[in-house]
Amino acid sequence: MKGVVEIEFIISIFVFITTVSFVTSIVISNMPLFHGASMSDTLKAKSWQYSEMLLFDEGAPTDWQLPDKDVKRIGLSNGKRYVLDKDKIDKLAALCSSGYASVKDKLGLDFRNDIIIEVSYLDDSPVTGSSKTICGPSAVTQIRPRFQTVRLGILNDADKTIIHIKAIII
Repeated sequence: MKGVVEIEFIISIFVFITTVSFVTSIVISNMPLFHGASMSDTLKAKSWQYSEMLLFDEGAPTDWQLPDKDVKRIGLSNGKRYVLDKDKIDKLAALCSSGYASVKDKLGLDFRNDIIIEVSYLDDSPVTGSSKTICGPSAVTQIRPRFQTVRLGILNDADKTIIHIKAIII
């Protein structure tokens, strides 16, 4: 007979449409969670990358703390692993106070993200100036997601003082 639909065919079409609808709704409802996790992982990777660069890179030129040198890349190391140069920390604070945008450019940070660099002793007192924050934007939103990486380094002073260096990506 033509035009007659079996009941099994109707049930199988109903089960198929129900299954496809269920899977689609699960995928659509989880998309914001996947996007949030992706953003968090990106911030985490950038924070780690910039903490590595500040801690292990000498910068370009290596004596960029001198005022007559044109800074191409910022790094706080004195050439030895985990040893930070106090003069470079002071110079970075001075560079950042005179122009955060140029520091951000020298760090290679894109326009979507900002960085806050904090340097402090283990007792949480600042290494330079009156604030732990040696570099950061003038206004920081509390709404955007952020991730911070805290690393330990050694200051190149006579006591070989251990300090925190914190890179916060916003």
